[in-house]
Amino acid sequence: MKPIFGIAALAALSFSFAVPASAHHIWLEVDGQGGKIYFGEFGENLREASPGTLDKLQPQAKAVSSGGERPLTVQKMANAYVATGKIDGTDSIVAEDVRWPSFERKRDNKTGIYMPAARFVPDRTPRAAALTLDIVPAGGDKFQVFFKGKPLAKAKVVVVTPSGWGREEHTDANGEFEVKLPWRGAYVFEVHHDDNAAGKRGEQAYDFANYVTTLTVVQPQGVEPLPAPPAAKPH
Repeated sequence: MKPIFGIAALAALSFSFAVPASAHHIWLEVDGQGGKIYFGEFGENLREASPGTLDKLQPQAKAVSSGGERPLTVQKMANAYVATGKIDGTDSIVAEDVRWPSFERKRDNKTGIYMPAARFVPDRTPRAAALTLDIVPAGGDKFQVFFKGKPLAKAKVVVVTPSGWGREEHTDANGEFEVKLPWRGAYVFEVHHDDNAAGKRGEQAYDFANYVTTLTVVQPQGVEPLPAPPAAKPH
């Protein structure tokens, strides 16, 4: 089996790239304490801290199953928010921040909002979308991207490991893409979508919205994972 895994890893590397710097995102990891919501850059081993940039985040979280949704309690720690409550082993966890401060785009003086969100899944079981911009397993090596409940075509999805290895995939007309995960361990899929439709968030009007959502998938089998880089300094 080792030679086969080695060939798979080399094939994956032939399509890989060094992950470029990009906008911050949130992602979820799960351990014995519950779901941990991190803010930073997964592929750069950057986790923002408190006091500091992490304090800007005000996430909400819930456990999602075929039977419905359950809100989770979110508490801020030194470098993450911890979501606790009733979480079954087959539940997906989703988190989002719908209160991030708005910003003004200098080139045209338009007001925008940033909408970060994240999902963790314990397995590849197909799941329904729950976030405004969402990535869900679609069975096997297939995944699907949804925006406002509809499949999102031609979306770019960046797949990243803790080592910084990454590759880009693009969704088809049904919002689906397929990717093989050669290494054991966690992968974070990141998708961006700009919605230029004006709207209101509470009492505040905005001209456009920037959505950034991640999906955390844990691969139980495969090649020994590459080491992560040293932890980056929080801002």
